[in-house]
Amino acid sequence: MKQIFKTNIVPVGNKPSVYDLRTLAQNEPELFVRKIEKGIAEEKLTLESIKRWDFLYSALADVSVPVRMDVGGAQRSISTSAFPILTGTLAIAAINAAYDAVPSIGQDLVTDIEDNKKVTTMAQLHTLDKNVDEVKELDDFPEIGTNEEKIEIRHKRNGRKITISAEAIEENEAADIVSRINALGEIAGEWIEEQTLLRVTDHYGSGTAPAEPYVYRPNGTGTQLYNATANNPGTRAPSGTRVNSNALVDDTDLDNVRSVLRAMKNARGKRINIPWSEVQLLIPDALIGTMLKIANSELVPGVENEVSSWGPRGSFFIPLDRIKSSPKLDDLSTSAWYAGAFKRQFTRKWKLRFEFANLGMDTQAYLNSRVAAQFRIAWDMEVGARDYVFCVQSLSATTAPVDE
Repeated sequence: MKQIFKTNIVPVGNKPSVYDLRTLAQNEPELFVRKIEKGIAEEKLTLESIKRWDFLYSALADVSVPVRMDVGGAQRSISTSAFPILTGTLAIAAINAAYDAVPSIGQDLVTDIEDNKKVTTMAQLHTLDKNVDEVKELDDFPEIGTNEEKIEIRHKRNGRKITISAEAIEENEAADIVSRINALGEIAGEWIEEQTLLRVTDHYGSGTAPAEPYVYRPNGTGTQLYNATANNPGTRAPSGTRVNSNALVDDTDLDNVRSVLRAMKNARGKRINIPWSEVQLLIPDALIGTMLKIANSELVPGVENEVSSWGPRGSFFIPLDRIKSSPKLDDLSTSAWYAGAFKRQFTRKWKLRFEFANLGMDTQAYLNSRVAAQFRIAWDMEVGARDYVFCVQSLSATTAPVDE
């Protein structure tokens, strides 16, 4: 489920008129806030329902309303104009709806965590066992140790704001105001999806000329994640993490990827067992038709009565809900494709969850240039690879995706 923007106002029927709202804000400010929140929650009050921003502004801009705000986990009482309270709460609902409307698969490929540090260090503990298959009577039991590998996940701050002038409100430019507010949510959704896919594919770190930002940073060092060389990026990937000349054409290409995945090892040098129920395929839109043909073919094409291992009756059948595809992948490569247990390998760290803030006319901006309202969203997110043995990249030839 996607994360959404939230108001930090602490919550304290009938659709009211503008002047009803003014009277309510003046006489019963707490009820004013509750009615706004209830109307928005019940979808009786929406940003699009405001037809006359000029009337709303003239009725509410000079009405001061005390509200309780959550600031860093502590509740504080402040007074602000009723206009930004109403429009800000409406904007949050509109931004959430616009954000949620952006198609995305990124959330299905990562494990989300929260950490407010700029650089997060995560320890990967690999058990070091002794090569002892029996302990004789009265012999000491061997003691196991641990080999601690640390990976870094950094951060990336982003956000957008819009400024609405008093003139725009006085001239009732409702369509423009609403479209720009909605754009905040859409822009956030697009950027977060694109950044997540860039990292999961290690587009820069595993490109033709590997460079920052790398998704895999063992001990803080940027390292190419997808590599066709044996024992790269580490010895637990004896066949590497990339399959060259493996364009997605038929089930044999899937077999090639599975062979690399099943060769992955743990710290004891033993093969790991990746549950097939966790394996997903990440496919650009250009290849989704080919993949669906393979997944829906019960028999091996050209071979009489041989059941396909990857078809509906096969042992390695991957249901449609585990085949992830997006046209945004085609911007990175129309031929590279991926397979693995993505959630076990990739962590999406939120240093700052989605934050919304708004200001009204009681600000310096209004004094300076008649800025009537400002709306701002912000977030700080980055994706890092916790390990390198759970996902494999396939290329149609030997050239990695090029950053354009």
